[in-house]
Amino acid sequence: MNKKPFAFSPLKSKIKKYNFIGFDVETYKYKGQQVFYFGGIYYYDCKGNEQYKVYFDKIEFAKELLSPKYSKYIITATNLSFDFTAVFEDTHYFNEIQTIYRGSDLLLCNYNIPTKKREKIKFIDSMNYAPFSVEVMGKILKNPKLEKPEYMGKRKSKTQDELDYFIEYNKQDCKITCDFMYFLQNGVNKLGGTLKNTIASTSLDTYRRSYQLNTWRKEQDVLNDKNIKKFIRSGYYGGRTEVYRRGKYKNLNYYDINSLYPSQMLKSLPLPQSAIYPNKKCVSNIEKFMGVSNVKVKVPSHINKPPLPYRTDKGKLIFPTGVFTGSFNHNELYNAILEGCEVIEINQQLIYRKSFKPFKSFINTLYNQRLEQKSNNDPNEIVTKLLMNSLYGKFGQSKKQKCEITDLRFLTPEKKANALLFDEGDIKGDKMINISEEEYDGVFSFPIISSYITSYARIEMYKYLKQYDVIYTDTDSIVTSEYIEESTELGKMKLESKIIEGEFYKPKMYKIVTEEETNIKVKGVNKCSISEFEKIKKGKEINKEKLSKIRESVRRGIGSRTHILVPKLLNLQDDKRVWHDLNSSPIHIEVINND
Repeated sequence: MNKKPFAFSPLKSKIKKYNFIGFDVETYKYKGQQVFYFGGIYYYDCKGNEQYKVYFDKIEFAKELLSPKYSKYIITATNLSFDFTAVFEDTHYFNEIQTIYRGSDLLLCNYNIPTKKREKIKFIDSMNYAPFSVEVMGKILKNPKLEKPEYMGKRKSKTQDELDYFIEYNKQDCKITCDFMYFLQNGVNKLGGTLKNTIASTSLDTYRRSYQLNTWRKEQDVLNDKNIKKFIRSGYYGGRTEVYRRGKYKNLNYYDINSLYPSQMLKSLPLPQSAIYPNKKCVSNIEKFMGVSNVKVKVPSHINKPPLPYRTDKGKLIFPTGVFTGSFNHNELYNAILEGCEVIEINQQLIYRKSFKPFKSFINTLYNQRLEQKSNNDPNEIVTKLLMNSLYGKFGQSKKQKCEITDLRFLTPEKKANALLFDEGDIKGDKMINISEEEYDGVFSFPIISSYITSYARIEMYKYLKQYDVIYTDTDSIVTSEYIEESTELGKMKLESKIIEGEFYKPKMYKIVTEEETNIKVKGVNKCSISEFEKIKKGKEINKEKLSKIRESVRRGIGSRTHILVPKLLNLQDDKRVWHDLNSSPIHIEVINND
C-alpha cells in the first residue's frame, strides 16, 4: 500500500498559550572549571503571584526542576547549555533527559515523568528565538538587569550582604528570562501564531495558521521521483560575501537593504505541484518558465563581478568567470544571459507551469505593522521583525542531526555492557557520544521556495554591485565611498552608518570605525579586540579563552564549562578573488562537471 503524500496545508487548530519558568545557575571557578554554586527559578503561580526559589544543593535543585508540578510549564534559560550541564551533568538524571542540539548549541530538553504517562518536563533556550543576552532582554522589557557582582564566576560570596545581593541578582535574571518568554508569546499570538521550539518554526506556524491560503504538494509526489528534491536543492545558494578592494579607507558609507529577504518574498515563486519535465531541454524554457536547470555555462572574463554562484569542492561559494557546470534557478540564469553569459549545454531541466505569490499578505501585514510599532516605540517591533525574517529559510531545511551523550557511570551493568558492545559512539572518559545526521523531509520542506527567494536577493544586490564602486559586500549590505539614494521602503537601500575609517581584508574580516563605535568582525574569533585584530593582520597567533560546551568537552575528555585556551592563527589570504596588491579580479575556472 502506497504511503499517502504529505500536503502542506493551512492550520486550523486553535492558538496555544504556555506558562513559563525562568531559571538561572550561578557558578564559581574551581580547578579551571565553572561549578555549581546555586540556582534559582522564577514563575507565576495559578493566581498570578510571583514565585522565586533558590537552591544551594545541586541534587535538590535538579529534583525541583524535574518535579511533576512543573509539567504545565516550559522551563527556560538564556544559554541553556551552560545552565543545563551545571545542574544535571554528573548526576543520575543526565541519562534520563532527552536532548536536542543544533550544532554545539543545546536547543531543548525533555524529561518524561515516570509517574505520569505522556507528561514531561520541557526545557528550552530563549536564544532559540532571539540571540539576546539577559541584559538586552531586560532593556527591551524596561526592567534592567542588576549590576553584576565583581566576584561573580570567580568565587563564592564571603558575607551575608554579598550573598543577599547575589540572590537578588539571580532572581532578576530569572524574572527577565521568564517575562521575555511571555513577551514573545504575546507578540506571536497577536500576529496569529503559536510559540514553537524556534523562531523559524514559530514563523512557519504563524504563516500557516493566519496567512496561508492554499495547499502545496511536493514535486517528488507529483512527478513520482524521489531524486528530484536533490536536484532542486543543488540550485540553492546562500548570500554573496566578497571583498573587492583591500586595505584602509576613510569616509565610507555602509548601506543595507530594508528587509532584503522578506522583500523578495513578495515576488512570484514557482508553484511546487506545477512542476514538470519538459519534452525538450532548451534555453527558451529558461526565458519563459520558472525552474531549475543544470547547465554548462560560459561567463565572459571581462565581467569584474560575475553574476553566477559556483560551489567549490570545499563548499566555498565563489562567483567566477570561465566555463563551468552547475545547477541554477531560471531567474538567475536568465539574469546571467542578460549580462552576457552563454548557456552552452543543458544537462537536466525542471520547469514549473504556474507561479504564485504565497507570502504577499504575510510580508505586507508584518512590515506595515513593524513600521507602525517603530514609530510608536513599541517593543513588539522586535517580535514582528524576528517573525518576518525567519520564515523563508524554513522551507530549505535539509539536515536533521541527532546527538546522544551518555554518562556510562550511571548505567546499570547490563545497559553499560550493551552500550559498549553495540553502540557505535565515541567513548571519552566516562561519557559516550553518538552523533548522526540524516536528510530531513518535513511537511514544510520545499527547497525551490527558499532557493528562489535567495536568488532573487542576489540579483537585487547585483544591481548595486554593478552600478557602484563597492569595496565590500555581505548578503544584504555594501560598503562604498559613493552616495546611494535612500528610502524607508521595503527592499530599498538605507544608510546604516557613516564610516570614518574602515579596514577590509577578506570576507567576514574587517574593522569599521564610526562616530558611535568600533565594530570588528573576524570569522572564527568571538569578540575580537582591537589588539587581537592588529595581531591577526600581522600574521601572529592569538589565544582566546572560552568555556567549553558539552559536546566539545566530551570530545576533549574534560568537564563541561572548563576554561580552555584556544590558539588562533588565521590566514589573511582571500581565496574568493584573485588579488593584485589591493585590487582584485574574479577567479577564472574551466570545469566541465560540478555534480
